[in-house]
Amino acid sequence: MTMHMSINPLPNLKVSHLLLFDYPADYHAKGTLPNINIEPPGIEQMYGKLGTPAKEQGHPLIKEAKPEAEDPAVRPFQDQTLDIDRKVLINHTGRLSGSFVRYIANDKCASIVKLYATPVAPATGISLPIDEQKQPLTPQTDAANVWYWRNATDRNELLYTVQAEFKPKDKGFKPEVVYTLVSKWEFWDYSGDRAERMPISGFDEGVTFEIISATQNL
Repeated sequence: MTMHMSINPLPNLKVSHLLLFDYPADYHAKGTLPNINIEPPGIEQMYGKLGTPAKEQGHPLIKEAKPEAEDPAVRPFQDQTLDIDRKVLINHTGRLSGSFVRYIANDKCASIVKLYATPVAPATGISLPIDEQKQPLTPQTDAANVWYWRNATDRNELLYTVQAEFKPKDKGFKPEVVYTLVSKWEFWDYSGDRAERMPISGFDEGVTFEIISATQNL
């Protein structure tokens, strides 16, 4: 069985210091779309309930920013055949949860989210960087590309929805190539003399997509 994501949720501290990281399938910032929940039941049963409250896990959503007539017209809108000359939209939501979240929700801690595309057919081994976002864990208003509280009163779920848009031809993509989308999440502590990687992290490589040569209006 192939696992398409890895999450280091840091689940084994005392309850008073609980801190978890996951990719909830149904949360997302205003003006964005939720993660795609495409795992078969067997994987969901074993791996799909993480965080507090426990949630099924989702993968990044990818689609053309302005869909064509032949593109998916109903949720979840996932479009894995993308024209090289049309802008592409990616949304991916991550969550920090637990009783300890409020103590790291400040500008001394930050996340770095990196998006890559790796060609798999034909495979050249050269990954293309799509986007990199570095943001402090300071909660802001519910929006894309910032951390925000799901409930500012409870302060036990901190969310972040990556929203990246790009034109494949501007990023070096080649037509008729299938790529794997890699979403890599890191967390860093900047409170000391040097930056330290925090023991929570995650990545997802569960979505593939193809770039085709030109726009076709059917």
